Amino acid sequence: MRLRAFAILVLAGCVLGACSDERPPESESTAAGSGGAGGMAQGAGGGASSSTGEGGGSNPPMPAPTLTLVSPPPGMAFDRRFVDVDVAYSVPKGGATVRLQRGEEILDERSLDASATMGAARLRLPLSRGAHPFVVTLVLPSGTTTAVETHLHGGRLVAASIDTMYAVRYGAIVQWGGGNPMPAKRDTPAKIVSVAEGGGALFVLDIEGHVFMATTEQPSFEPVAGLDDITALAPGGGHTLFLRADGRVFAAGLNGRGQLGVGDTESHPSIVEVPTTAEIVAIAASDDASFAVDANGLVHAWGSNDEGQLGIGDEDVSPHPTPLIVPNLVDIVDVAAGRDHVLALTTGGGVHAWGLGSSGQIGDGSAGILASRPQPVPLVLPDRVVALGARGNTSYAVLTSGDLLGWGQNSLAHLGVGDTNLRTKPTPCLVGAVRALSAGLTGAVVVDDAGGLQAWGSNASGQLGLPLPPEGPERSNLPVGVPWP
Repeated sequence: MRLRAFAILVLAGCVLGACSDERPPESESTAAGSGGAGGMAQGAGGGASSSTGEGGGSNPPMPAPTLTLVSPPPGMAFDRRFVDVDVAYSVPKGGATVRLQRGEEILDERSLDASATMGAARLRLPLSRGAHPFVVTLVLPSGTTTAVETHLHGGRLVAASIDTMYAVRYGAIVQWGGGNPMPAKRDTPAKIVSVAEGGGALFVLDIEGHVFMATTEQPSFEPVAGLDDITALAPGGGHTLFLRADGRVFAAGLNGRGQLGVGDTESHPSIVEVPTTAEIVAIAASDDASFAVDANGLVHAWGSNDEGQLGIGDEDVSPHPTPLIVPNLVDIVDVAAGRDHVLALTTGGGVHAWGLGSSGQIGDGSAGILASRPQPVPLVLPDRVVALGARGNTSYAVLTSGDLLGWGQNSLAHLGVGDTNLRTKPTPCLVGAVRALSAGLTGAVVVDDAGGLQAWGSNASGQLGLPLPPEGPERSNLPVGVPWP
């Protein structure tokens, strides 16, 4: 406990500058044609847009082009530096172009197959902090256009600790649990876009990329010195990773297993930079290991490997203080970590898992003392995945529809599947479509596709927003709606 307290104190620092943000727009997806407004694009599956072209005298009218957002679901929150946007299209004849724009800026563009009149296209959206409205436009050779407008969020909108839940709403933090089941706003710096909890510390990120931290001993948020332009936070058991907008990674906290990645196991009294020549796009931290995805789709891992969590093919008790490449794993875009297990998301929407598997958290159908996997194994899933979550001995995946799957430990109704039986394979959670997720040590919390909060698992401290036991339940194996204050 003294080491953990020291690690948390290491993060405290000098005051950073003021920050600003805009209130995120409501989740919506609209389509517009070149001659006027189109219809609404449909929620999780996207929606077909409409357009108007040129009239043609006595010639029969050409079929109107269509453009549909396939994934990710509108309003989805991501804690990484880019997201792939998939669309489906149909055109009267080939040779069209599809482009992704934010305002007047073209962020990505693809020329479609000249021989194809229907198909799919993928565009890459650079993602920073806060609300990200964007437009995908289909441009025909004639100049006719069809567009779909939607938005995503950069940052973590919810966080779950062992006894308290947190959510971001309009730049502020809402908190409940910890002995008080009533959701209420918490005093924080202005314009918060992301929240994360781990190792007894609560971190928030503002729209300018400044990081602030609070603990039980220091409940008011203080700026973390030595950090700026941060886009993602990844707290572990006693250390934390910070990802900058330029792809550099910084770390602070405990280092007894080499989890800071600086080549030693010594204590460091301030923020350190993880030495890597790769451009990093996503990060995750387990209890005492660290993970980073680079722009080439490779996963870097360092720290403890006693449960095979580094994915290098074996288990050992030696620290690994220098980043290693996880072998036989390519085309990765995101990563999530529990206590001692890891999930990785591929560009095609597949998931690989490795590390500790005693509670079924790997998801390959196994559990028990022989279920750990020291190298990545692919999982069988019903559809493509767009986002991951992990904490403790539980795992989650969000499908392109927004539906949530969970597996692993379930003794406290961790998974929200209607019972407390362990799951060794991905199982539908009974929550419907979600837009943000945080796995906790005793349950989970989500933002659903209507913008509401839902939570499940233990209610011992009021973290479900229900009266404390014995007046209220000890736990719920079904999602419970939590009102916004």
